[in-house]
Amino acid sequence: MAKILAATTGILGLLSGAAALIALSGGAMAADLPTAKAPPAPAPAAIEQPLPFFVKLGLTYAINTSSSKIYSQSPGQLAIGDPTQYLVPGLGAKLSNIATLGFEAGYYVFPNISIDVSGGIPMWVKDTTKGIPPNNLPPAGTRLGSYLAGLIPVTVVYHFTQLGQIQPYVGVGLTPVFSFAQRSGFNTGITVDSTIGLVLQAGADVMFDRHWGWSVDVKKVFSSPQDHATGDNLATIGIPAQLPLTSTQKVNFQPWLLSTGVVYRF
Repeated sequence: MAKILAATTGILGLLSGAAALIALSGGAMAADLPTAKAPPAPAPAAIEQPLPFFVKLGLTYAINTSSSKIYSQSPGQLAIGDPTQYLVPGLGAKLSNIATLGFEAGYYVFPNISIDVSGGIPMWVKDTTKGIPPNNLPPAGTRLGSYLAGLIPVTVVYHFTQLGQIQPYVGVGLTPVFSFAQRSGFNTGITVDSTIGLVLQAGADVMFDRHWGWSVDVKKVFSSPQDHATGDNLATIGIPAQLPLTSTQKVNFQPWLLSTGVVYRF
């Protein structure tokens, strides 16, 4: 009986040792296996930086909603050497509308704010009388002169970019108002005083892609230039005579500038 117990105890010992070895080897193998790692986080999407420069090119149409007051001598004053100019009652003037090739360039100083400079090819603007002055001289529709007018609006513009492809904007700024050259008509010896005007601006860019788009723009100018003449050519109204009458035209110059054309950003 003692031999049987001893044999049984030996067998149980061998089984326990084998189990311990199996457990140890299993742990070692588990430790040797590579640990599974989580996949790396995707890189953040690159953000396109706004393009800072842009140019626009297209058609500009100027609607001259201007009015004028004309001050002049009378022949009687001329006879006595009185140079004083008085308002000519019943006589006004208007400037013609023009169409030209317009352009604009700008730079974004901030993502939503740009500084714009615009202009166009100078065109001749006709200055004609309206109303009925004393003795109907000069009659309505008489061309007083012509001006090769110049405007260069400089505006600060805020762009609404949260609407995606369609990007409206509003702006305000200043423009010099001047004349490159003058042509005589009923008035002779014409000179033009340069001045500075206020500009209000609104419009929208419709972008086809990051670079190309189409623009619609409206500007309103407020200024008060003056022109001066040293004589009247009566031959323009059928009277073969010239009078050295000085005159001054004070213009309430308030044109609308309507523009449309292609826009390119870079």
